[in-house]
Amino acid sequence: MRSVSGLIGALAIVLAVSCCTSGAGTKQEGSNIVSLTTEVFSIKGNDTLRIDFFEDRSKVAHKGETPVLLYIHGGGFTAGDRVNAAQEIFCRYFAERGWIAASIDYRLAGITYGEDGQVVNPYGVDGTLSAIRYATADAIDATNHILKTRADEINPTKVCLAGGSAGAIAALQLVYDTCNGEDYTLGLPEGFEYAGLISQAGCIATMEDALIWKKSPCPMMLFHGDIDGVVPLSEGKIDCNLFGTLYIEEHLKEMEVPYWKWIEKGADHVMAMKPLTTYLEEQYRFLNDFVVNGIKSTVITEVQDKEPASMASVEEMTRFVPFYILGYGKYLDQIDWGNLDNPTKVVY
Repeated sequence: MRSVSGLIGALAIVLAVSCCTSGAGTKQEGSNIVSLTTEVFSIKGNDTLRIDFFEDRSKVAHKGETPVLLYIHGGGFTAGDRVNAAQEIFCRYFAERGWIAASIDYRLAGITYGEDGQVVNPYGVDGTLSAIRYATADAIDATNHILKTRADEINPTKVCLAGGSAGAIAALQLVYDTCNGEDYTLGLPEGFEYAGLISQAGCIATMEDALIWKKSPCPMMLFHGDIDGVVPLSEGKIDCNLFGTLYIEEHLKEMEVPYWKWIEKGADHVMAMKPLTTYLEEQYRFLNDFVVNGIKSTVITEVQDKEPASMASVEEMTRFVPFYILGYGKYLDQIDWGNLDNPTKVVY
């Protein structure tokens, strides 16, 4: 059985490669096509939580019709940031197609270890579920901020979630908890439901031996590598039970919920990052067809690259997700583009 700190450490290890925090303050910047606006959506104790909005004003739909995609970053609930070049590529892609895309901060409450070997537990959580709850509660605050500040622009019935690794876990958990009416989800407007979800190597955590849905969830797109050793493809156990893509798929079938399962053969947990810069057209098609147009379909995709993506080393990760590793904590105009030629066999 893997310990909670072990799982969180594994989820966070890729982000420990190159980590820097984002700057304080509110700012506006971006190209003539997509604007970037940073706003504070919540202050909790010493934590000031921010949200980055990506919007193309020339393509925003008619008043009250614009769909929203809310992205939750990864990092094992101990690291990571809303600011990342790959995440910006992801958000800008959807903004250029008429969506409002948003990337958020959340409190990093996971248990880890300091350089001296001492346990670091900044919020006094008692396990994985407790750490996840900080992220999902903050995602609800971010959702409410979007619904309030963009009320004249958005369609509140078309608010979707996406996330990678820990962010995918938080997104899946939030949808699961909302369907089951968990007390903290009552902070959302009455009757509100997320309209769609993109999980990039995620799972749902619970103390129960099985997932129990009081209501059917929204359509889902589920990415996973079939040799993911961090987040289980089907089932796993730490200090709680973990249910991954294949297990969730069986429940979606039973409930006749539309979904798109995307399995990459030979890929490991790198699938938490790879969809940020690849398979963007397919993810847009999922959101457009399954969410905007309400098509009720099941799509199953299995792919295998000649050289499967891997996070076995920094060199391997840089080959397949260079903008995540080299661009961590940076905006596109801050990347040293010359460094992209340093790793061998870079795959774009």
